Amino acid sequence: MINANKELLNSFYSNNLQYVVPFFQRAYVWDVDNWDILWDQINRIADKTQPNPKNEHFIGTLITKQRLSNAIGEVKLDLIDGQQRLTTFSLVLKAISKMATGAGTYSKLKEKTNELVVFENSKGEKFLRIEHSKNDKEYFEAIMFDEDIDKLNNQDHKILRCYRHYLAKLKNFDDAQLDTLKTVILGNVPVISMLLSANDDEQEIFDTINSLGVRLTTGELLKNFIFSDVAVRPEFDTLWEPVFEDDEEQIIFWNEQKTSGRVKRTNIEVLLYCYLIIQKKSAVELEKLFSEYKNWLNLKDTKEKLAFLKDLKDYASIYFEFPEGTTLNELSFSQDEERFFHIIEHLEITTVYPLILYIYKHVSDKKTRVQLLGILESYLIRRNICRATTKNYNNLFIQIIGKLSDLGKVTVTNLKTILTTFTEDTNKFPSDTEFADAFLTQGLSNANAREILYCISLFQIHDPKNDIKKLSSSSYSTEHIMPQKWTTHWSKKGMSDLAKHARDKKVKTLGNLTLVTGVLNSSMKNSAWSDKKKALKEHSKLKITTDYINSSSWDEDKIEARAKDLANIALKIWK
Repeated sequence: MINANKELLNSFYSNNLQYVVPFFQRAYVWDVDNWDILWDQINRIADKTQPNPKNEHFIGTLITKQRLSNAIGEVKLDLIDGQQRLTTFSLVLKAISKMATGAGTYSKLKEKTNELVVFENSKGEKFLRIEHSKNDKEYFEAIMFDEDIDKLNNQDHKILRCYRHYLAKLKNFDDAQLDTLKTVILGNVPVISMLLSANDDEQEIFDTINSLGVRLTTGELLKNFIFSDVAVRPEFDTLWEPVFEDDEEQIIFWNEQKTSGRVKRTNIEVLLYCYLIIQKKSAVELEKLFSEYKNWLNLKDTKEKLAFLKDLKDYASIYFEFPEGTTLNELSFSQDEERFFHIIEHLEITTVYPLILYIYKHVSDKKTRVQLLGILESYLIRRNICRATTKNYNNLFIQIIGKLSDLGKVTVTNLKTILTTFTEDTNKFPSDTEFADAFLTQGLSNANAREILYCISLFQIHDPKNDIKKLSSSSYSTEHIMPQKWTTHWSKKGMSDLAKHARDKKVKTLGNLTLVTGVLNSSMKNSAWSDKKKALKEHSKLKITTDYINSSSWDEDKIEARAKDLANIALKIWK
């Protein structure tokens, strides 16, 4: 390290200094909350009659690294950390320049402010203060060079939104206020500036930053680590960028969050977690995922690292195509793959993802894949309805991957054999009898019951003669036919405490649960059966409801009879 000093932002916008965002850095990700916090902080200083050096807003650390010069007088620095902040301040300064009128005393305000973000060399050539990487480059350059930004493809790009956000903030500022704001940004915003020499290892700096709590994603850390190997770096354009950073859609996808256990993780973290489990065939600590990768990769030579990147690219391409989001909004029963992913998302069984990835990687035939997913679906649904524990699922799916690997081939027969030979409560495949009995005895959460009843309803409309072949699970909520607060309108004279307790349990079983729209659910609440029956007759269209609403009464016997009907349907679906 050459030095580490307290510096004002003015020093970063002076002379011919140019900052290059390295290829391994994340795209610009700041959003409205970040922009408003920054705006409020610098305006608290600007609101003073005279900006005072003692009124400062410290914004953390900016880490730069020397680059080898290609031309005399060229001063380029890699922007290792601080890209989000420096980019945002540059957009604020550009917005100030754009809004300045340059009248009277402030005739040079527009020109001089613009020179902070776009400067000229002695030949009159123009340069941007910050050179962005591929996915932000087009948008940042268009703003800085005063091009028509309305013609850019992605009008929702965060750099465009940030610039417009600050233009709106400055709409009613006069030149005096704009000049004060510029002065505050340049003279009252200190940072700790760390300048690394060309030979310093920025990876060590990255690790230190991460350990101190500045959250760099596992994907960013891994990218920086793997491509710090000079022999690997030339393959960035073929083995990393095309699958993770080729366009805005990919960047958004890999940074979207998915629930993993009790926390949310980005898609790239879920992928990396699954991949390492598949390779190690043992548990991996999600909270220490980057450390796990470092330890694993440190044992590999360059050839093995390249093989890892090729393999990861294949797995990433598979993961990217998994059904998710809007593709799962409305389904028919015949959409086997989508139904499976709908189930694991809504039952929150994300620990099965390593096994799914492993299956997709080793089975190219779609028909076989569907059969394998069908077996897994039956296994997971049966265990869910039987209220079997999920605590061991993480290790269970790793164990299944290991057994499939030992058998040498992923086949329907091999998966069946593995699942049906399990005998412990933590892993066994419930029998038909256990499965059917659970419909009579087990209470499910509303969310789980909704998913089971949704799949049964899809099965019931799976008929070429039906005019409705798709349903959206989000349209329905779980309704207790006999309400949980049944004592108001559903009491029977002379019920013993034991009978009341038995009824409390029975109303939570699947035989008493159905699906209705949220509006209908709210309107019925704890109504008596006569009122509820009338409402269901008028508004409900699902067979799981309509087949039972002509009964003159609704009691334990009716609940049990319906539970048996549902169990018989379920046995056909989840064999």
